[in-house]
Amino acid sequence: MAKIHVLVPNQEMADYALQIIAEEKIDACRVEVIRTSYAVQAAREAIRDGANVIVARGLQAEFIQEYTKVPLVNISMTGQEVGLLVEEAKLLVKKQEPAIAFIGHYTMFPDSSYMDEIFHARLRFYKYEDYTHIESIVQKAVADGADTVIGGESVLMCMKQYPEVKTLFLRTREDSLRKALHVARKMVYTSQIEKETNAQLLTVLETVYNGVFKVDMDKTVTATNHAAAWILNRTEASFIGKKISEVVPELEESYVDRVLRGEREMINTTLVIGRNSFMSSIAPIAYDGKIAGAIISVHKLPTGSGKNQDLFGDNLLLGYLSMGDFCKIETKSDRMKRCIELARMYALSSGPVMIYGETGTEKELFAQGIHNNGYQKNSRYVTVNCSGMSEQQQIAVLFGEGLGEETQKGALEQAAFGTLLIRDIDELCLRCQYRLLRVMRYKVFMKTDIEEVPSVEVRIIATAHAELAEKVRAGQFREDLYYLLNAFAIYLPPLRERKEDIPGMVQNYFKQYNKKYAKRVSLTQGGLEALCSARWDGNALQLERFCERLVLTAHKRNMDEVCIQELLQELYPKIETHDGIKSVVVYESPEKAKIEQALARSGGNRQKTAAALGISTATLWRKMKKHGIS
Repeated sequence: MAKIHVLVPNQEMADYALQIIAEEKIDACRVEVIRTSYAVQAAREAIRDGANVIVARGLQAEFIQEYTKVPLVNISMTGQEVGLLVEEAKLLVKKQEPAIAFIGHYTMFPDSSYMDEIFHARLRFYKYEDYTHIESIVQKAVADGADTVIGGESVLMCMKQYPEVKTLFLRTREDSLRKALHVARKMVYTSQIEKETNAQLLTVLETVYNGVFKVDMDKTVTATNHAAAWILNRTEASFIGKKISEVVPELEESYVDRVLRGEREMINTTLVIGRNSFMSSIAPIAYDGKIAGAIISVHKLPTGSGKNQDLFGDNLLLGYLSMGDFCKIETKSDRMKRCIELARMYALSSGPVMIYGETGTEKELFAQGIHNNGYQKNSRYVTVNCSGMSEQQQIAVLFGEGLGEETQKGALEQAAFGTLLIRDIDELCLRCQYRLLRVMRYKVFMKTDIEEVPSVEVRIIATAHAELAEKVRAGQFREDLYYLLNAFAIYLPPLRERKEDIPGMVQNYFKQYNKKYAKRVSLTQGGLEALCSARWDGNALQLERFCERLVLTAHKRNMDEVCIQELLQELYPKIETHDGIKSVVVYESPEKAKIEQALARSGGNRQKTAAALGISTATLWRKMKKHGIS
């Protein structure tokens, strides 16, 4: 099977090629003499016979390149070959310095600088890219006074209408053929290495249990394996050419972007596909200091103990199911995105997780996401709130002590082989803290203060409003339990520190409650700005309830900043105490207070106030209207 196929227009060039092949001992190389009209057909037959590279020249090469996809090496003339043709032309026309026209494809000729001086002739090189221009180029060469025209088969055909002008066939000799064959042999070698590399990659892909996707810089899947097809219950062919976001929509696309931009060397994360949790690793394909794509590997996380297999239906019926996931958290905040990334990584561990956040932040949604992306996904998810309970109540709820009936179990036993979320763990009594430490650290369960039995496997996730270190310093929280919990800590930023998320959240809430109450309430730009400028000490919880109230009680279609301020003043007054007397202070945004102070200093002069604030009077008027300042 010929890997290199040489197509030439005459037997002389074929003989040169065969001589070089014998001298250089070039294996699997075939030579064929063809006419230009047969070039494409000859190339296609060579490809069918296994040719990796075709060597051709001029118009034949152009046709082959246009109508086939095989790698092609053009035969380009050397300066020495041009010189030999010049000497032959001089003998033909019997002139010392004849006008000689070389006509050929633009790939055929070498640099022609100083050739007139070197060969003592008036040389003109006429190059074409489109074969339809050959006839007009021949006409120009004759009109320019060429004594001799040197060209290929098509050029000499056109020259028959100018019998007064001498012609020569544009021959390429040994040098140009040798150079082209050297290039072709290197291309075959490179192709062979590439095939071997691809074969090795394919072998690796098909012998690993992980699902693997190879993506290019456009995040398009270029290769995959059987394991990936099995995980997604689709055929491998259906992945190729698709964006990774279409193939695995559960994968956070921004993680792939960060790897492709070189911002991260590797990202490990979790994702949920159907009822199963998977770990995904994203790593760049890099060489010569450049990134050319990424490898995304996906493997199924084990479900832990065999006792938690097939518990999904039972947990659903018993109310122990967690439905939250990270995909439900839409954010533009970099801090919040980092929290989600950490939570996804923590889900890979069975260790305890500590989530800090103010009232109304997404603490429980994060806890559910960690559970649903980890080993315990199909197991029980139990929640306990320590706030407002006495010590004895906490012990009863967590450990079952004092519940009376033997069949009643504490939360730790109810969450066996699953996850227990302990809300407001900073309110947990020291006695319960000690017992919980024994469960987490030493895997022993204390039904009473003196009775220890081997503990069942359970993952602890805890939440708190404030940093536990303060409780440790005050002697209200065990130091050893603090260090056990705080290794995997997540600090959720309050809504006032990620105001870029408020417009999207408001849009979702309005869409949800407009549908629920069959309304079509919307916000003006001023209304949206008023919502964004409020503090929202109750975070997402407060914002959602406010939006529901706004939609439900709206008395007009478009709600502006005045409506927003009125409802804020009604719902969230602030209580201040002066000299022991409590008074209600109307809820005000910091911007409103700043404008009122500036107006007071300027004696109500709007121009002076605007200048002091660094804004125009028109902007000042708009902000005064927004905050209801008269």
